[in-house]
Amino acid sequence: MGRFTPGVFVAAGLLFFTGCEDVLGPPPPTPDGPSSVTACVTDSGELIADLNDDGRPDRVADPTRQGAGLTVTFGFGTPYENRAGRRALADHAGTHQNYVRAAVADFDRDGWSDLVVVAGENQLGDDPIPPKLAELRFGPFSNTGRARRIRQLDLGPTKDIEVADFNHDRYPDLSAYTYTGDGVYAWEARLGEPGRGLGPDTREFTVDDTGQADPSAFPATGPALFSPRC
Repeated sequence: MGRFTPGVFVAAGLLFFTGCEDVLGPPPPTPDGPSSVTACVTDSGELIADLNDDGRPDRVADPTRQGAGLTVTFGFGTPYENRAGRRALADHAGTHQNYVRAAVADFDRDGWSDLVVVAGENQLGDDPIPPKLAELRFGPFSNTGRARRIRQLDLGPTKDIEVADFNHDRYPDLSAYTYTGDGVYAWEARLGEPGRGLGPDTREFTVDDTGQADPSAFPATGPALFSPRC
């Protein structure tokens, strides 16, 4: 999953961008505090928040609820509207990987929505293929998905991702639908937490863990679980 990016300093599992010189541009500056735009969710389930710290509301929509159809409209409802799909938000990986999945939530509850991007090759045959890229990019992030702080996520071979609520606290969780091999899929859960955003340990929630008779009905997903109505 490693990538070489000019101007990257690696320490304690976090990547800090010190400068980006290519056409995709730099990440936003480090904010002084929480966003002045209060995040909320529309009646249709779309997240409204300031993702790139320009003071304008942005809209996050994903009708699939699986990371496959995520689109961000930056400057939503203003003359500065600019749309970016999941591939545009994946940085350079979006142009040469078979699949890209993305999810947005304030996983560490610092007042800024964060971006999770997973990209790689399609699963073929019985042997699992790990993703080439699996990152938590702490907000604010740019219109091209770049952030000043990035955490690598050691996810298994991932098919879909969702914002979820596994343990019913105030922190959004990440649900990853992963391929374990021989035609078998399983849910992996990363629990949201302060500071690190998502916990480092992969936890698999099975029917026994959740008490659900139908695992396809679990977990509950979407930004409405963690933000008020607009």
